[in-house]
Amino acid sequence: MSSHQEHFGKKFYKDHKTGYWISTTCPKVRAHVWVWTNIHKIIPKGYHIHHLNDDKSDNRIENLELIHGSRHLSIHMQDPLRKAKARENAEKYRPLTKAWHASEDGREWHKAHGKLVWIERKLIKIICKICGKETQTKTYHQEFCSNACKSRWRRKEGLDNVSRKCAICYKEFSCNKYSKLKTCSRQCGSLSSKSTNAARRLKFPVTNLEVIRLAT
Repeated sequence: MSSHQEHFGKKFYKDHKTGYWISTTCPKVRAHVWVWTNIHKIIPKGYHIHHLNDDKSDNRIENLELIHGSRHLSIHMQDPLRKAKARENAEKYRPLTKAWHASEDGREWHKAHGKLVWIERKLIKIICKICGKETQTKTYHQEFCSNACKSRWRRKEGLDNVSRKCAICYKEFSCNKYSKLKTCSRQCGSLSSKSTNAARRLKFPVTNLEVIRLAT
């Protein structure tokens, strides 16, 4: 095999570390990229040039394909050796990246990045699933126009319900955990109110067993 390749007026040598053919003059460019751009003029952002037969020395245009970068990486990661190398690198660098993200510099970067992402995020229109009102938001998973509608929906679905024992009859009943209800029904509630008023008149505390006697 020749030590050089020539394509569209440029000479290329083989980089034995990567297997790609690199131009002998600056700016450095890989042979397959040079061939593609000379014929098709442009490589869209996020796309790669793939060798169809996986031979990096075969830089004929017939052997080149324009594919998205994520698909290109997926194709090459099917190689067991590449998978093992990627796993080895991940184990090697994970502790270092974890330490950086927890550092002062890492936290500052995340803070600045979060603000920038929020500023650049576009508004989207949503329809409130409770009142049907149309509103705009930057939160993609938002389903309600306000916290009031969100709370109304949670009450309707019983998401915050808890089980309590009636202060009068000891029967278990379900109610919202933020509710001040202490009785299971209007009847027990009425008895509770009457007993409380009676106890205030008598100026002494009452037990549940005394409630009905005082209320009647």
